[in-house]
Amino acid sequence: MTGKKEDFVIAGKIHGTHGVRGDLKIEIFPPNLKLPEVIYIKDKEGNLVPLYVEAYSKKKNLIKFKGYDDLDKAKKIKHRYFYIESSKLPELDKDQFYEYQLLDMDVVYNGKIIGKIVKVDDRLSTAYLIIKCADEKIRHIPFINEFVKDVDLENKKLIVELPEGWFSL
Repeated sequence: MTGKKEDFVIAGKIHGTHGVRGDLKIEIFPPNLKLPEVIYIKDKEGNLVPLYVEAYSKKKNLIKFKGYDDLDKAKKIKHRYFYIESSKLPELDKDQFYEYQLLDMDVVYNGKIIGKIVKVDDRLSTAYLIIKCADEKIRHIPFINEFVKDVDLENKKLIVELPEGWFSL
């Protein structure tokens, strides 16, 4: 394994088995991800364990790993998230970000840190940043240019301009 745990991100999920030859159903999260030859799952202690891709069908969302050539072996790794090195993620456009880049980022308003991003809710047409504020309240802000003025990945800071009354929510 190369790199530190922090250099790895969840890239998808291995679902149930398919057939008797060790094939597994797979879901890949980042669009346009070219699946690397090695992906990782976590063992019970949280260590990253490599899985070597033997065959992958993007059309059928099926994957097979070297050494997992029967149903019993494949069952041992089903229903698990898999990780890849963050350097293997596809490049995004200038104003696009991966969730892992935003999590734990300081939220800055009028020069003061007002909280941290604890979650990104992207189930609606507009993503919402879930922020745990200094007053321990959880507040939401739409991830749109009107409110988010700058995303500083290097310093893990998000500069915002907030709507009136936001703090009284």
